[in-house]
Amino acid sequence: MAPKAPPLTPLDYELPKTPKGVMDAWLPRLQAVAVVTALLAGTEAQLIGSLPDRVADPPASDTALRFFAYSGCLLNLGATLSTILLLIAVASLPTTARQIYVSCPHSYPRKVFHGHTTHVTELNKRLMEGHGETYILHAFGIARGWNFMLRHCIACFMGGCLCTFVHISMILWITQSTLVAAILMPAVFFSFVPPEERQLGFAVEV
Repeated sequence: MAPKAPPLTPLDYELPKTPKGVMDAWLPRLQAVAVVTALLAGTEAQLIGSLPDRVADPPASDTALRFFAYSGCLLNLGATLSTILLLIAVASLPTTARQIYVSCPHSYPRKVFHGHTTHVTELNKRLMEGHGETYILHAFGIARGWNFMLRHCIACFMGGCLCTFVHISMILWITQSTLVAAILMPAVFFSFVPPEERQLGFAVEV
């Protein structure tokens, strides 16, 4: 006779320690990205307001300046939007895991919560094989579009930063003397090129 399944207690359900730790780690990351991208978008919006009026036959520098200004604003807004959606997905993980715990008898949320040795061992094995935060989030019910939104956020964030730095550099060359602009170029370069992830001691899994 098969052992009787333990009774379901959705009111008592809590995320296990590891997925809760992953969720707690992602929340401040995403909050930081949302703040930075919103600030960059606001900066670009102010710079767009100071653009000179269009002329009948604009020079190439004016066209490039407007291209990087609007691209930087739109890309940073896109990164902010993706980050907000990612924050909603991460913050909803306990609720989603509870729903899966109730509805799916073979899911990780139910089996791990009730201490089924087979599923706990399998999850530990997957983690030992190199499946990290993304696997844990998917196992406990993160939104299906998580990978796409994360890639979109990173692409928009990097593209928006690049456009913003190029835009500011072009403003330097156009509005300042050649000597001042040349002196400031090394500062622009070093401010845009961050240290490697290994030097910082972390890496973001996509």
